[in-house]
Amino acid sequence: MNNSRFSIVLPIVIAVSLCAGFLVCFTLMGDYFDSQKKSPGAQKLEDVINLLDAKYVDAIDKEKILEEAIAEMLHKLDPHSNYISAKDMKAMTESIEGNFGGIGVRFFKLRDTICVSSVIPNSPSERIGLKKGDQIVKIKGVNAAGVGISNEEIMAKLKGEKGTSVAITVNRYGKLIPFTIKRGTIPIQTVSSAYMIQEEVATTKDIGYIKINQFSARTAREFRSAAVQLLNSGMKSLVLDLRNNGGGLLQGAIDIADEFLKSGLSIVRTDGRKIGSQVYKAKSGGVLEDINVTVLINSRSASASEIVAGAIQDNDRGFIVGRRSFGKGLVQEDQKLRDGSIVRITIARYYTPSGRCIQRPYSGEYEEYYEDLTRTEESMFKIDSSIYVDSLKYTTIGGRTVYGGGGISPDVFVSLDTTGTNTYYSSLLWSGAFNQFAFDYVKRNKYFYNNGWGSVKAFISEFEVTNRLLLEFQKYAKEELSIQISESIELLHCKDRLKTIIKAEIARQIWLENGFYSVYNEYDNEFMAAIRVLWMH
Repeated sequence: MNNSRFSIVLPIVIAVSLCAGFLVCFTLMGDYFDSQKKSPGAQKLEDVINLLDAKYVDAIDKEKILEEAIAEMLHKLDPHSNYISAKDMKAMTESIEGNFGGIGVRFFKLRDTICVSSVIPNSPSERIGLKKGDQIVKIKGVNAAGVGISNEEIMAKLKGEKGTSVAITVNRYGKLIPFTIKRGTIPIQTVSSAYMIQEEVATTKDIGYIKINQFSARTAREFRSAAVQLLNSGMKSLVLDLRNNGGGLLQGAIDIADEFLKSGLSIVRTDGRKIGSQVYKAKSGGVLEDINVTVLINSRSASASEIVAGAIQDNDRGFIVGRRSFGKGLVQEDQKLRDGSIVRITIARYYTPSGRCIQRPYSGEYEEYYEDLTRTEESMFKIDSSIYVDSLKYTTIGGRTVYGGGGISPDVFVSLDTTGTNTYYSSLLWSGAFNQFAFDYVKRNKYFYNNGWGSVKAFISEFEVTNRLLLEFQKYAKEELSIQISESIELLHCKDRLKTIIKAEIARQIWLENGFYSVYNEYDNEFMAAIRVLWMH
């Protein structure tokens, strides 16, 4: 009953907050706004909340109502202006800065136990002797196995300020070992994979692959370092994978695009009512100026990813492969409030070098804006011809026609590959069954952890997911996760895809992301399309 009454009151408060506009936010801000006179609208909102607190039939959470009202108000303006609480801002700051205070392990929960899947090189955990395969059973002397502890709680206990310590106990093949680990600064790797593609796959030995997950303050440095290593390995062409990359810092995108472009070429233009217009141009010294490139994108490539893809496309520097990108062409600025929370305000639009503003249309319905992504996915299987109108037509530096209308449209469209997918496969994928099975499988076979294969190349050519191993996986999923097939035809339908993911996940346990993508990309239609484009050009 309380929830239903609250749902009646909240829209009223939101309506008042919309009238108050940004002024309600400003009244909460620091010294900069102390001299600003409170507007009648802001005072009205305060009066309504105080009245509800004093008179409403049930107790209300004044702070929660205010925060939801502010968020709703900002979403009415555009889908990317937002309110971020002080608690949520800490995690976002770590993502932007590209590091956090912690011990330096990757883990996941298996049978309600914290399992170390990898130890970050040069981290406090590596220096003190933690190993992949260890199971953390106690944290700060308190049992952490079989007690239903959540991932969020685990992270909260293991993370902390640099220089502070945390005591843990691990189970290593039945032996309990105590450790006291002094936390350090742990980098968040945003360039998740970088390797030279096997000649057997690319039919040439000079094509490299780099995948970027997001754009943080560290990304440009990570990218340049990875690119230099590949160049030293003989790279002459590159597949840059920006699929599922939701963006991040504008400067990171500018710096990475600059690595490909000759001095003086435009990368992006920002234009805002208050900040004016600014054009960002390439400087000299890009390490990839003479490298052939294809860029992979999809409908979850957004913001900074679209800046890079747009700069490559409009300057005729390379070809874009995949499906239409998300369409976020707005630039935000954060304003900190007194309580540590943030109001993220859109201050400008950005335009690709040809003049395209690629922001998708927004009707004011926040949830519909994001849900539309899953409904259309560039129709997933065919090109959206609605954008091909003269009013959305632009020209690249070399005279090619490109289109606006929201997002970057690829030069080479690749439909979504659903071969071998069904309900059984989806259940396995979302349950984490592949990762868990690979962890257990590799741990039982110490040969893997001792790098018995020697290299990813040897593993790919010599290791086979046999039908017997597939049946072992099927049994594992049934017993450990209660996932089973309803008909035998289901397994037959997704057999090849299951074998690919199992092999890729086993490779990930040994060589992390480079291992996974070295295996998986061979069977990825979009990746192979990017390779073919490099062959032709």
